[in-house]
Amino acid sequence: MEKQSDYCTPKVSKQVMLEKENARLRTVSRYLNLKISKEQDLQQIVELAGKISGSPIAMITIMDGEAQYIKFSVGTDIREVPLQDTICQHAIVQKQLLVIPDILADKRVMHNPFAVGEPGLRFYAGSPLITHDDQHMGTLCVYDLKPKELTDIQKKLLHRMAKQVTRLLEFEASIGVLNEQYHQTRAEETKLRSFFESSSSCHLLLDRDLRVVSFNKALSEIMKNNYGMPISEGVNIVDYVNPGFVDEFTRNCNKALTGDNVRAKSRVNSPEGDLFWYISYEPTLNQEGNITGVSYCATDITQTVQHEKKGMMQEESFQKINHILSTELHQPLNAARDAMAGLKLQGYPDHLTEFHLLEQAFQELAEKTHVVLNNFKQ
Repeated sequence: MEKQSDYCTPKVSKQVMLEKENARLRTVSRYLNLKISKEQDLQQIVELAGKISGSPIAMITIMDGEAQYIKFSVGTDIREVPLQDTICQHAIVQKQLLVIPDILADKRVMHNPFAVGEPGLRFYAGSPLITHDDQHMGTLCVYDLKPKELTDIQKKLLHRMAKQVTRLLEFEASIGVLNEQYHQTRAEETKLRSFFESSSSCHLLLDRDLRVVSFNKALSEIMKNNYGMPISEGVNIVDYVNPGFVDEFTRNCNKALTGDNVRAKSRVNSPEGDLFWYISYEPTLNQEGNITGVSYCATDITQTVQHEKKGMMQEESFQKINHILSTELHQPLNAARDAMAGLKLQGYPDHLTEFHLLEQAFQELAEKTHVVLNNFKQ
């Protein structure tokens, strides 16, 4: 069991480290693509960091898994360095400021190409940029071409300035998210408003006191054309409802205000005659889930009702015809055919062709009646 535990522990640790690094890289990607409006403020921090530490080179960097990207700097024109060639790779994993008084005397970085080659770096100090969710995304760092030490005040100021850089970058990221959400909301609002206005159904939004919050073009035109009553936001909708419909309307609105979804078919008298509507009353909710009013939607189904009524009338007519065919016509025909059968049982002279013709006529009439009944039923 001990061997199994010892064997499994490193695997779990590596998995955790991998997940943490992936989370960090997602954060870095977001900040690398960030549109920054506080460029002047960040550039001033870099310049101030160089002055406070007495260093000719200062940078604000962001680091992913492959490179270090120099976003703001003083004393250098370099904008990207391979990750393995950076000194900041040792600072980004820390919580506090990393100071290397003499680069050539430190085993971690003594072979760095920017130390053994141009420009011949000898001093380094860097503080990690750590986000509010503990993601290390980069550094605020300074370099010098000669070894030196920093005072405690210089160290504290550099570390605090790194926190200020992080706050500014997080502020920019928050503004970016808000702008993106704003544009998405505006786009969704445009789509919803387009549907709201183009719908042939009447849409109406009411507050808890049944005052009009919003309405669409279809409702406005019906109120104006059919009733001569232009509607506007803020009015009490009850004043615009047909008197014969007020009780039903307010009752269903009150149900919606308690959380019910109400569906109803209603007939309303209008100057054009009876109109039939399919109406829904639904509660509207705010972000906290509280009911703020009623969403009312009415669809004109007058033509559908008229078609249904016409269909019912046709069905009644078909039933009457069927009754005539099946009783008033079919029954006498059966009686006549039965009489002919009785005559045949009694026997009649074969030389009387009239009986044969009469029997044939009844047979043809029965067949035609059967065809008519079948066609009618189909």
